[in-house]
Amino acid sequence: MNLLRAMKLKSSRSTYKLLKIKNKKRRAAVVALLFFINFQLFCQSFDNRALWIVRDHILSAKSIDQILIFAEKNNYNHLFVQIRGRGDAYYSSKLVPRSHLLKDKSFDPLEYILKKTRNTPNLKVHAWMNVYYLWSSFQKPFQNDHILLNHPEWVDTKKPDPIDVLQMLKKMEKDRKVNGEGFYLAPTHPEVDAHLQNVVTEILQNYSLDGIHFDYIRYHANGWGLNPTGLKFFLNYSSGGIPGIPSIKVQEKPTFEQFKRKAITNFLKQSSMRIRAYQPKCIISAAVKPNLHEARNSFGQEWDVWLENGYVDWAVPMNYTSNNSLFKKNINTIKDNVSEKYFNQIIMGIGVYNQDPKSAGQKIYTSSKNQFGGISIFSYTVFKDEPSYAKQLIKYLK
Repeated sequence: MNLLRAMKLKSSRSTYKLLKIKNKKRRAAVVALLFFINFQLFCQSFDNRALWIVRDHILSAKSIDQILIFAEKNNYNHLFVQIRGRGDAYYSSKLVPRSHLLKDKSFDPLEYILKKTRNTPNLKVHAWMNVYYLWSSFQKPFQNDHILLNHPEWVDTKKPDPIDVLQMLKKMEKDRKVNGEGFYLAPTHPEVDAHLQNVVTEILQNYSLDGIHFDYIRYHANGWGLNPTGLKFFLNYSSGGIPGIPSIKVQEKPTFEQFKRKAITNFLKQSSMRIRAYQPKCIISAAVKPNLHEARNSFGQEWDVWLENGYVDWAVPMNYTSNNSLFKKNINTIKDNVSEKYFNQIIMGIGVYNQDPKSAGQKIYTSSKNQFGGISIFSYTVFKDEPSYAKQLIKYLK
């Protein structure tokens, strides 16, 4: 029995003995004190405390310096730094257009933050990439070489028809919800997969990373995934042959939903092999829907399979609800469907944008009781806008 477990057991036994105290006020005070002690013990067991840094905050050296000072003061040891937002780059790339928000053409945010943290082993930088999410505005991209404009055939659809991007942008100007969250790349399109693998490879060749964090590694929502090229690929595949290799027959014909899920899983499998070949110590993580059934059936995320096969080192459930009951329900679903041996690879996501510090703190405590590998807080933006929030939350992170 390690020291931490021994201390928790001793504290638990003490609670039982002291609850026998007849004086109600004294008993209440003792219970409150022991709860605080237990709480501190649980929180100290977190090895991984991650913070999401949205791309708006890495536009200058000064703003990045402020982030690093904040992380040190508030006890975070992992940063998910967004370097790919909507099909653009916050790093130097020959494949992806540079973000229009970066006014200084010589400034490389990723290079700068990696250089600044090179001699701080207690702070790890993960390159946060929005994988399939491509565009969300009704205004067309500023960059003429943006994928949305150059490869509209790569965009995912709800109908098995090609999409007229410019026409859809006009519709979105009148009704922002007409195209859901916006434009996603189609995971089932083979050229999309090849492009994204090249994007990952370029980053690995040019930067030494502590981690790569895949976000929006999913379909838009239930009912999407009908990109015409991807659909043709499925129909050829399920009819008994693999396109380009007619002599090989498929032993078991997949359903369309299985085919959709496999497209994302195969991307992770291949990119994981690339990452481990280039940078074996790089932590591979993916942001996932917290309800495993919903993640699989509506968004194509079979993240239990990703963990079991070692395609990711961490699964980061975005358990961002402010409702404590729903938060616990999502955790129970995970515990019922994921082997306990993978719990230390689950980094529980907690939102701070939709709840007060006390509510977020309760969720940190709940996560610690379930022996997960850590927590991730979304996001730094809240703390930047409301400094008092961070001061109240830090006691839960010690």
